[in-house]
Amino acid sequence: MKLRAVMNWIRAHKVLSGSSAFLVCLAIGGSVFFFRRSAGVLSSPLEKKTIIQSVYGIGTVTALRSYQIKPGVISTIDDIYVKEGDEVKRGEKLLKLESSVYRAPFDGTITSLPFRIGENIFSQTPILSLVNLGERYLVVSLEQQGALRVLRGQRVVISFDSLRDQNYEGVVESVYSSDSNFLARINVSALPRRILPDMTADVAITLAEKSNVLVVPVEALVEGKIWIKRGKALAKLTKITTGIVDRAFAEVISGEVRVGDRVLLKAARPK
Repeated sequence: MKLRAVMNWIRAHKVLSGSSAFLVCLAIGGSVFFFRRSAGVLSSPLEKKTIIQSVYGIGTVTALRSYQIKPGVISTIDDIYVKEGDEVKRGEKLLKLESSVYRAPFDGTITSLPFRIGENIFSQTPILSLVNLGERYLVVSLEQQGALRVLRGQRVVISFDSLRDQNYEGVVESVYSSDSNFLARINVSALPRRILPDMTADVAITLAEKSNVLVVPVEALVEGKIWIKRGKALAKLTKITTGIVDRAFAEVISGEVRVGDRVLLKAARPK
C-alpha cells in the first residue's frame, strides 16, 4: 500500500487527527526507507558454528640449543674446518685456535663464521656459532590483559606470512615477564627445517572453544543489541546476551534470534 493511500484511509476512517496521521505515516515511511537502504548490507542467514576465543601475539622462533666459540684472550685462528651453512655431527672439528681444537658439542648447523685463518680475534668476540635447527620453540610477546588469561597447557595455532596455507600446532609451556615484557614460551613439535631461528609468526592461543552454537557477526553488535531481519518483516532492534567472541563472531546465549535470521551490519544502522 502506498504512503498516500495509507494517509487517505486513516483520514477516511477518522482513526487519528490530521497531524497524528501524518506522524504515523512519516514513521512508516521512515521504516520503509530504512529497510530499503539496509537491504544491501544484511548479513548472510545466521547459522550454528564452532567458535574459538583466542589471545593473539607475535612469536619469534628460537633454537633450543646453540653454541658459540669466544676466546678468553686475544687469539689467532690457526685453522678452520667448516664454513657457514655446514651441517656437522657431534664431535666433528670446527676450528683450531692457538693450538686448541674446538669440536661440535651437538649435531647442528654453522650459522656464523665471519673470520679467516690467520686473523687475530679480540677477547669475547664470537668466532663461530652452531645451532641445532631441528629443536625450536617460540617466544610470544603478549599484552598484559592477554598474559593474564594465558595458562600452561593451552593449545596454540601458529602461521607464517609466506606459508598461509599451512598452520602448525603448539602448546603453552610457560608464561613469564622479562624487562617489563610479558612472554609465553610455546613448544612446537613439527616445524619444517626451513623455519629458521629469528623468523616471526602469528600466534593464536586458544582460551575457549564451543561447537554447534548460534553466532552473530561482531560487526552487527552495538551495546549488546542487534537489528534482526526475519522474512519480509521490517528490521527489529533486539537485545541479546553473548558468550565467547572471536575476531569475527560472537556466541549468542540468549535473545530473540534464531538460525536463518539475518542481521544488519554497522553500515546499515541509523545515526
